[in-house]
Amino acid sequence: MLFEDAFVIRDREALAQLFEEGAVLVVGDGLQEARGGAEIARIATAMWDRDRTYVADPRRVLQTRDTALVVAGRGINVVRRGSDGAWRYAISLLSLDHTTTKEEQMTQDPSQAPALKPVAVPSGEGEARWWFGSLAVIKATAANTGGQMTIVEITEAPGTEGPLHVHHREDEGFWILEGDVTFEVGDVTIEAHPGDYAFGPRDVPHRYTVGDAGCRMLFIFTPGGFEDLLLEMSEPAGSRTLPPPSEEEPDWEQIAAIAKAHGAELLA
Repeated sequence: MLFEDAFVIRDREALAQLFEEGAVLVVGDGLQEARGGAEIARIATAMWDRDRTYVADPRRVLQTRDTALVVAGRGINVVRRGSDGAWRYAISLLSLDHTTTKEEQMTQDPSQAPALKPVAVPSGEGEARWWFGSLAVIKATAANTGGQMTIVEITEAPGTEGPLHVHHREDEGFWILEGDVTFEVGDVTIEAHPGDYAFGPRDVPHRYTVGDAGCRMLFIFTPGGFEDLLLEMSEPAGSRTLPPPSEEEPDWEQIAAIAKAHGAELLA
């Protein structure tokens, strides 16, 4: 059974079992968050009580070993294969705009959906850029996800401090692959470690500090398009390593102008 199947038939018990321990669900512009299968099922029940039904319309699966990213017309899900061989949801990001009534579902025209093609980006591939002191590898773009998301793999040196900034066009997820990172999202401080996920909603200022061992993490932007900003602020990587140290001060005025042109602001 899929996530959307459990929503459609309104099977609370089945839905709870589809999520791994500690899984997170983020729903809507109000950013309602639930953790764990039982709490997620409770949120789903509240949606059903308002006669709302979620239909994912899955369009693409990007898989690497025991982890997969399910890109859907109405949400983004990260699923992982457990020791028992079963796939369970680890992260689900939904939007109120992606939750439709039964009447709305009946009037939707599937022919209007963008024609997407399967895409696979193996480990070690993707456009590599030197972005200030980091290595940024673009894994998914608006162009190959129908505008739905951008994913960038970021490698940072020990102690790196990301500047305080805010996005006005996209929400941003952070998935830690290696190392430790401390995030400040609004008034919330999040200590993140390998396997952890953090969420930075649009219009909420945020920044991060990398731990003593450096880090590797994914930036997940929804909707897509952030790669345009990244490309303007960065340069092609000479190698898939961190860039050599530079004593030249960045042109912060130009950087601020690029950020503004792409719906973002540097705040410090």
